[in-house]
Amino acid sequence: SPVFKQAMVRELITNTVADFKSHYAELKADQSLSRVFVLFMAGTDPDTGDSWCPDCRNAEPHIEAAVKGLGDDVAFLAVDVGDRPGWKSPDCPFRHLDEAKVTGVPTLFEIKSGRELNGDDCQDGAKVAAFFA
Repeated sequence: SPVFKQAMVRELITNTVADFKSHYAELKADQSLSRVFVLFMAGTDPDTGDSWCPDCRNAEPHIEAAVKGLGDDVAFLAVDVGDRPGWKSPDCPFRHLDEAKVTGVPTLFEIKSGRELNGDDCQDGAKVAAFFA
């Protein structure tokens, strides 16, 4: 099920490095897409049903609002980096990707431009809107 329900944008969700690499290569090569965004976000806390990361929870409404305005020639890949102990480990595989240098969550990344928005900036509605504009 999509993370952001009203978007026309093509959405994919993954939580494994193998799936991420596969989706990344496919989306990067897809000539029908004008833009491809990747969001690295914290996993869901089974006790609360919400992200374990307060920054991710704060960023979500801003990102959701921006994604709603995107057309169907845009793809959005949400990457769940897992639980807090897994993410905090220096061995977390999402910290060692060739495709993106992810040092914190949330991190937004645009494949073609290489632009990035992370941490506090992802919680700033104006900065998020400008990133997707």
